[in-house]
Amino acid sequence: MKFLKIVGIILLILLVIVVILGLMAPKKYSVERTVIINAPKDLVFNQVKYWKNWQAWSPWAENDPTMQVTIEGTDGQQGSMYKWAGDPKSTGVGEMTNTGVKENEEITYHLYFIKPWESHSEGYVRLSEVSGGTQAAWGFYGETPFPWNIFMLFMSMEKMISKDFDRGLELLKNICEKEYQTITSYEIKEVIFPARSFAVIEKEVGFNEMKEFYTQSYATIMQAMKQKKMKMVGAPVGLYYTWDEQGMKSQMAAGIPIFGSLQTSEVKTVRLSMATAYTIDYYGSYEGLMYPHLALDNYLKQKGLKMKSPVIEEYITDPRAEPDTSKWLTRIYYFAE
Repeated sequence: MKFLKIVGIILLILLVIVVILGLMAPKKYSVERTVIINAPKDLVFNQVKYWKNWQAWSPWAENDPTMQVTIEGTDGQQGSMYKWAGDPKSTGVGEMTNTGVKENEEITYHLYFIKPWESHSEGYVRLSEVSGGTQAAWGFYGETPFPWNIFMLFMSMEKMISKDFDRGLELLKNICEKEYQTITSYEIKEVIFPARSFAVIEKEVGFNEMKEFYTQSYATIMQAMKQKKMKMVGAPVGLYYTWDEQGMKSQMAAGIPIFGSLQTSEVKTVRLSMATAYTIDYYGSYEGLMYPHLALDNYLKQKGLKMKSPVIEEYITDPRAEPDTSKWLTRIYYFAE
């Protein structure tokens, strides 16, 4: 009995100590790291808004080549998810859910670690304009329930996470500044766009459907022109009236320049008047077209000009005749009000 009494007293003392430590230990934690990036805020936001881009600047993906990532939902929108599974000793298993987007300002997300242990936190990336470019702040915060918060007395969340956040922000900075260097290297010309007519097929097209849309539309237009004995009088074009990043779609048209007018059940004629345009000659694969578009958009903003639709891509090089993508010439036109 005496032995049991001693054991009981010891357990009671330990319980009291645990309770006291639990009351003393912090339950809330937060970590935030920042970096200054020499690039416009909208360019930086394009990197942090979409889960598909996180892999390139994730410090955990850099350290764990076995990590597998899947993205669910509409990337860039609230509710989309970034799920990963990697080395159990380093990255483990978890997921991030987009909980909010403030365009060019902030993305927030819920972080759920599943393995090797479960935990929940709230994260964010916030952008602000500062002297020298854009400040990116990457942080997360949460609460550790009793009795696990006792470990917070003997470990620092700041020390555990800061190194990884600093590395991630360093990678983000490198990517954005390299992109900005690319877009500022283009020669932008102010030209007079001549009045022209195009036989077009216009519709709302999802980003992942554009290649098929162009292939089918050009074939349909050429067939209609052949029936009317009309000739192509220039390179084929893409006319973009809207560009919806969140909806991942565009109101657009595939067009072929013509003399005269062509009208069928599917094809119509679009006439563009002579106007001042700003243009870039881009050489490279179509996957890299984002950069000259960013360059032209940035140029108009710096000049205080407002873009006017449509944006035109003129596909001067025929990919079927030139296998080397570095020689593909696309001439891009922006108009301003």
